[in-house]
Amino acid sequence: MVKLSNPGFDRSGGETGYRRPQTLPQQIAEQLSSAILSGEYAPGDPIKEQQLAAEFQVSRGPIREALRILEKDGVVRIVPNRGAQVTQLTADELNEIFEVRAALTQLAVRHLCRTGDEAARKNFFDGIARIAKLARNEKDLDGYINESYGLTGLMATSSNNARLSEMLGSLARQTIRYTVLGLRRSERRKASATTWQEVAAAVRDRDEDLSSRLIVELITESQKAAVAELEREAAEKKQAEDT
Repeated sequence: MVKLSNPGFDRSGGETGYRRPQTLPQQIAEQLSSAILSGEYAPGDPIKEQQLAAEFQVSRGPIREALRILEKDGVVRIVPNRGAQVTQLTADELNEIFEVRAALTQLAVRHLCRTGDEAARKNFFDGIARIAKLARNEKDLDGYINESYGLTGLMATSSNNARLSEMLGSLARQTIRYTVLGLRRSERRKASATTWQEVAAAVRDRDEDLSSRLIVELITESQKAAVAELEREAAEKKQAEDT
């Protein structure tokens, strides 16, 4: 597992500048989330506190707090007398979370259209340029996901609405495993990048209604793709069990 190489700050989302001070449990939660995303832990796998405490060279207290953070985000489930385990991905959960995420991201992009913070707007447009370039690299899923995560974070923080930023940050963490599913095919990333560019054009024109519709389209298409991947995996698993 990756060690705590950047103490005090969360993932930056590429180069968008979305950085926020973190506590030790938050840093550990971030590292665990990355390990789950990378496949070090599969859905249903147990997460052992003592092993993590030794690995991170901390007491079990910060580990327990990190696991509670991940439980709140729906990444792990803590079972009494059995400990924590990685949650299963389900279409029902996916649809519920993405519906809420779409509604709140609309609000964030409207704030970005209105803001007078030209530095934030420039960072957003620069991020869009990078995401278009990343989409052309068929093998760089991680880079694309990281930049997309950063763009969402930038929209949230530029709203100057602390509650909105906090909620969108939590939703981004809850949906990231599904986002990876929805964007793991290169053709989906290219389509996603095209929509991001359309969002950028609308934000540049300060067109709140158009940017809002496009951001919902972006999230909805990712949602549909993730559901399709879940259904495909379920069908393949059933076929394997029947043979």
